[in-house]
Amino acid sequence: MPHNFPLQELCGQMDRGEIDREEFVQRCTQHVAREIGCSRAGIWIFVETAEGRVLRCLGMYDAIRGRSAQVSDESGPQVSAYFDALARHGHVLAVDARSHPATAGFFEQKLLASDVHSLMAASFGINGKLFGAYTCTQVGEPMTWSLRQLAALKEIGARSSLALSGATTAQLLQTMPAHL
Repeated sequence: MPHNFPLQELCGQMDRGEIDREEFVQRCTQHVAREIGCSRAGIWIFVETAEGRVLRCLGMYDAIRGRSAQVSDESGPQVSAYFDALARHGHVLAVDARSHPATAGFFEQKLLASDVHSLMAASFGINGKLFGAYTCTQVGEPMTWSLRQLAALKEIGARSSLALSGATTAQLLQTMPAHL
């Protein structure tokens, strides 16, 4: 079970306006990486654009380098397979992210370039709609994700997404979330 006090304090700071969304996301992703024990942790949201559904990274923490990382938007038909898996199951557990049906085409080139082997994602919703996912990746070698890790990621996501939803829509992403 994750240590809830640091997360509760972080969410309280966001709720009270003591920190902004950027700092919240940065500290939340650090918390996820530490609690889950993964190489990288991120918060992603789905955005509808004129060209289709896009996956946008609000923040990514690289525990190996000890710093936040910039990640570009993902778009194209491969996003649909990932979105559908999250909508259907609420999570993705990919020990081999390069061959998993929900992640293979989506991450094909990026996984190889960044040596990502495994990915775990837990979806979160706002107002009853799938909005995004909290993700963990493992670089260098595969990781068999445990149900305990998945439960912890879901718990972190459920609590921290409430703090994120407290931010105004314009502050959160300036576009509308994807709809099921």
